[in-house]
Amino acid sequence: MLKRGYPELLLVLCGAVATGIGWLLVRNGATPNDRVAVAQALRHAQPADIESITVYPLQPGQSRPFEVRAPAALRPLLPALQQLRPVVLAPNFEPLLEATLQVRLQPGLAAAQHLHSRTITFRLATSAEGEVAQLAQTNYFYHAAALSKRIWQLRDSLAARR
Repeated sequence: MLKRGYPELLLVLCGAVATGIGWLLVRNGATPNDRVAVAQALRHAQPADIESITVYPLQPGQSRPFEVRAPAALRPLLPALQQLRPVVLAPNFEPLLEATLQVRLQPGLAAAQHLHSRTITFRLATSAEGEVAQLAQTNYFYHAAALSKRIWQLRDSLAARR
């Protein structure tokens, strides 16, 4: 009876270890970046630390999604990202989503700031409080008037080049 119990016990233990290893591997991918770590990463970022910025407009009639990788084009957006400040929202807050903004960081900066993901996603919106940006997967909102203005200026300049 003991000879038959050991292989079954060993099989159960192997399954538990495999499940634990799998959980450790995927848990960081499903965890959103902490807002404090995001703020520190953006505050310490240089143009060379940003791999790309991608904008996905959500309003009909706006341009197609666009991506910026050139450091010269990223340079004017970086101060606007660094100036994001939290905003206190009214209970009747109803934002109108305008775009999704993805900032992809270089691996070194993301690791140094203990980010779970190299991609920081914001939802740009208009509201009674003005232009705001929501850190995706959280309820944190930031004043984003300068960021929205620079994003749309960049969109217009890219469209004029085509």
